[in-house]
Amino acid sequence: MTNFKSRSLFSRIKMNLTSKCAECKGRIWLISVIVLICFVTGIILFSSSPYSYPGDEYLLSFKGAGDGFGAFFSRTFSITVVTGIIFTLSLTKWLFPLGVAVIGFRAYLLGFNVSILCSRFGLSGVIDAVIIVIPCQICMLIGFILLYALLTKSRSLCFGYGRGNLFIILLSFYLIILLFNLIETILLFIFSSSVILVI
Repeated sequence: MTNFKSRSLFSRIKMNLTSKCAECKGRIWLISVIVLICFVTGIILFSSSPYSYPGDEYLLSFKGAGDGFGAFFSRTFSITVVTGIIFTLSLTKWLFPLGVAVIGFRAYLLGFNVSILCSRFGLSGVIDAVIIVIPCQICMLIGFILLYALLTKSRSLCFGYGRGNLFIILLSFYLIILLFNLIETILLFIFSSSVILVI
């Protein structure tokens, strides 16, 4: 009985989120296009000046549990700050571009850092980037895009969700993003990877 109730609750939440995302798909596409442009810009800027990346003091090697946990908590702090910022910026429609800029900046850093990773570590860097970093970071970016699009619906509709529903949406996406953070950390640790500027 409890199992059935849990599945029913999960199904209702899933259907609710799906319908809300469908309602603001234009906003989702707009943010996604801007984020993609920022990602490509990061790659292009690195390509135009490949020797401008930071030195080895920014190098993180996942060769021990301490390194993995340190990077995980560092990224968790970054994720928490970004989530707080975009939630705050979603409270008024006039700040919408700033929220998009915050997510876009993360995409720019991802493009720049992936380029550094491939350039600095050659084939192993390319493998780490393609198999681990890009998929996990893209999933996190998608989480931020969907969250911000939902939060920045017109204020009347947005607050029509009710405070409880808004909190559930915020917490759900935050936990999902943290899950991908954990998955990325575990994979980097398993493969003893080295990355620069983990975000």
